[in-house]
Order: sequence, then structure tokens, then C-alpha cells
Amino acid sequence: MRPCLVRSAIVPLVLAPFAAGAQLVTPKTVPVRQGEQFEIFPAARAGMAGVRLALDDTLADPFANPARATWVGAPVIFGAPFFHSLSRGGGGRTMPLGAAGARGHWGAAGAVAFQQLDRAGPTWNLPTSERTAINRYAAGALARRAGAWSFGGGAFAASLGAVDGVDQLYAGSDRIEQDGSLLDVRLGATRQWQDGRALDLVLVHNRTDVTHDVHYTTFTWNAATRTQDRAERGEHNVDRTHIWGAHGRFVQPFGVDGWRVGTQLTVNRLSHPKIPNYTVMNIPRDPGTTYAGDVGLGLARLVGRSSFGVDVVYEPMTSATWATAAHDTTGGAGRPIVRTGERTVDNRFRFGNTHLRLGVGRAAAPRDSGSSFGYELGLGLYAIDYVLRQTDHVRGTFRRQHEQWVEWTPTFALQWRRREFDLRYSFRVTCQGAGDCLPLPQGDDVTVAAPSTGGVIVAPSAPLRFDGGRASVHQFAIVVPIR
Repeated sequence: MRPCLVRSAIVPLVLAPFAAGAQLVTPKTVPVRQGEQFEIFPAARAGMAGVRLALDDTLADPFANPARATWVGAPVIFGAPFFHSLSRGGGGRTMPLGAAGARGHWGAAGAVAFQQLDRAGPTWNLPTSERTAINRYAAGALARRAGAWSFGGGAFAASLGAVDGVDQLYAGSDRIEQDGSLLDVRLGATRQWQDGRALDLVLVHNRTDVTHDVHYTTFTWNAATRTQDRAERGEHNVDRTHIWGAHGRFVQPFGVDGWRVGTQLTVNRLSHPKIPNYTVMNIPRDPGTTYAGDVGLGLARLVGRSSFGVDVVYEPMTSATWATAAHDTTGGAGRPIVRTGERTVDNRFRFGNTHLRLGVGRAAAPRDSGSSFGYELGLGLYAIDYVLRQTDHVRGTFRRQHEQWVEWTPTFALQWRRREFDLRYSFRVTCQGAGDCLPLPQGDDVTVAAPSTGGVIVAPSAPLRFDGGRASVHQFAIVVPIR
């Protein structure tokens, strides 16, 4: 397989994708899995494939819209350990702990998490302490009710020793040292009417700053000495991405049988002041800008302890990235000189992505004695469709590339509720086809090094010819009320 030459910007998905994905709309140009490591929060509807436009989630909502902390009700403490794995290498183990509650006009929620990630690249030359990476997360929200409105602010911060998938970006490397931080700040407002209508408004600012120190070791045959010569080199890459966004959601009950309809609208601007260069020739000062958004419609029904929901979300995006010349450059005889600081390559992307989500569940009944059980089932679909138009000013060429694929995410969850606690288990797997979602015995599971990660903006140099593999998440959540 011909490797793709890429330039990309990592845009990690902060907060659980099912809880906060609506506020952050990020581009994805290759079918590689990334984002599972940020699912540090429990969710009351984790097994319903993320259906959320017309349904509420009292556990996850305060971390997506901090104003929702006033809706939590009685204080609770929770733990939500999870394990995630990637079939193309990587994965990890995470221990989140947190609490949430409301009293009077005030509400608050907070969580911390400690994470150990497995490095997907070669580990033969690493000491034991460097074969895994440590990430630390902290999040908090504070809100106050004022009449029918609630207003709140929240923040999410991460100290990152590694991000899933980065090891796959540097083909031929034998060691990558990652270090960085992530900060997400939100201001939110929510209002609920007596007839069940609800409005959510969120402003969000997200900043990512990560460095990659990449080490390469190459061996060449020396015919004169009949020995192998060893050469080492290193590269230093910086990834900075800034996101500003606004999000609105409105829910309206209708009919007499528990039906609700929800709509949402999101706009994001992503600025990439520095994008890592994943090619052998490192051309500095290569920024980019992305304008993204979504519009969604959801339908749900709540009857007693049973719930049903379906979401349809369309994500239009446009993105522009470019590289600038570090010195005067020419593409050959007869070609004009590209001066220092001028653009050598222009990439223009246009996306038309679609989310479809379907979920059904039956919650465990609250009881003063004994126990009860609940369940959830769901299926999510994410169809990515984009066109790349690339102009090479050095060679004087232009090309157009169209890529599309579909990611499937089946989910389920089980719930066991007692008066003293609420225990939940959820599972989800993301894949490109039934063979990956339900792998059958058919020989070795071959690992293919992919040239980029999910949540990135990448300009591949050739049609994509690889499968991103499978990502699975097992999460156990225990919620204990404080009486």
C-alpha cells in the first residue's frame, strides 16, 4: 500500500462524545479511531447510541451544558471506570470519580480521572515506564437558577502524556514522546417551561496544545564493509488548535402519549495556528481554518420507564489548510519561484456528514426495598463524505479527491438499581462493517499502520485504501445517592 503523505491537526473530542459531541463539530478525513479515551463521564442513556436531541440525561448533561447542573436533583457520587481497545493497536484503562447535586438555587458537578494508555508503536527499545502513558483529567460545572432560567459555567482540563492514534501517524518511527494540554471552557443557559418545553444555549472555547518528539532509527547496507550502518534522527512537531463555538437546542412535547421533538443548531470555527507535518520534509508555518456546524432533528417517546428515540443530524463543513515555503522553492525548469513565506500547497475540503441514531430502553424502577433491572439497546451510524481540492503551487498541478465511508456503532447497557446504589454496565463498538463489529475466525488480524487519526483534518496524497479497524469501550458506572 502506498503511504499517504499528510499534514493534519489533532482535534481531540473533549468530554464524552455522547454528551458533548453536539457542541464540538470536528472534521475527520480518514477512517481511524480516536476519541474513546475522553469518555470519562457516566451517562444515563449510554446504551441508546447517544440519542439525545429529544431526551435528557441527568448524569451527562451538566458536563455538556453547565447550566443543567441545577437539574441534577439529590446529590450523588459516582465512579465510572472504563476500558477501551483499538484493533489497530492502542487502548487503555481509566478511573473517573465525581459528584453532582443541586440544593436550593445552586447546582454543581465535578469529576477527575486518571488514565493509562498503551503505546501502539514499537516498544522493544523502551523501558517499562515508557511503554504506557499517563493522562490526567479534571472537569467542573457550577450553575444557579434564576426564575425559569438557569445559568452556569464549566471547564474541562487535561494533562496529556499521549493521544490514541498518534503513534500510527509516523510510519517508520521507533519512539514518540508526546506532551500537551487541553482546555475546554463553557458558558451555558437553560430554560424549562411548565408545559415541558426546554431550551439550551451554550458558548464553548476549546484549546489544544500538544508536542510530538519523534525518533527514527534507520539501517542501510554498506557494501564496502559488508555491515549495516545505523543512523538516527529526530523531529519536533507542534499541534495547536483553537475552537470557538455556539450551540442551541430546543425540545417541544406534543400529543398525549409522551412524544417529544427536539432540534439543534451548532456553529464552530476551528483555527489551526500550527499543524504537525507527518512527512519526511518538515515545512513549518502551515496553518489552517475550519468552519463547521450541524443541524439536527430528534424524535422521542417517554412512557413510564420506557423510552425510545431517534436522531438525524447533518454536518456541513468547509476547511482550508496550506503550507508555506521555508526558503525559495521551484518545481523545476520553467516553473516560477515560490518565495519564502508564500504558499506551496493549498487544500480545500468540503464535507457533508450525517449522523443517524436509534435507541430504546427500559429504566430500572426506583424502589425502597429489593432491586430492579433495566436495559438499553441502540445503533448509531456516521456517514462521512468529503471532497478535497488540492493545488500544488510548486509543481503547478491541481487534483480533486472524493472520499466517503460509514462507521457503525452498536451499543447496549444493563442497569441494576437498589435503594443504596445504581450500577450500570455499557458497551459499544465502532467499526466500518459487520466483519469488524462481529469478527469471525478467518485468519490473523493484520495490523495496518494508518497515516492519521480520527478528529483530524488530513490531505491524503492518494485514495484511501485501508480499514481503520475497530474501537470498543466497556464502562462500569456506579452512582450512589447522598441521602
